[in-house]
Amino acid sequence: MPHTYEIIDDEEFDPEDDLRPEYDFAALREADRVRGIEYRRMFVRLEPDVAAVFPDAEAVNTALRELIAARNVQAEQRP
Repeated sequence: MPHTYEIIDDEEFDPEDDLRPEYDFAALREADRVRGIEYRRMFVRLEPDVAAVFPDAEAVNTALRELIAARNVQAEQRP
């Protein structure tokens, strides 16, 4: 399923904007906690040129994991 996203400027962000009821993150987290799942999420703002390369969060995470693995390999090869 392709994801869509919209990049907004800081001026367009409205902290008073209400989420739709289906995006009740507190209820989702509570349901996961009851099932024994704990999440630690960090949100990072990507610049528009970087965001345009990645279709979704999974693609970003995959690329970062590959970068971390490559860095670890380089560290192991140093004398």
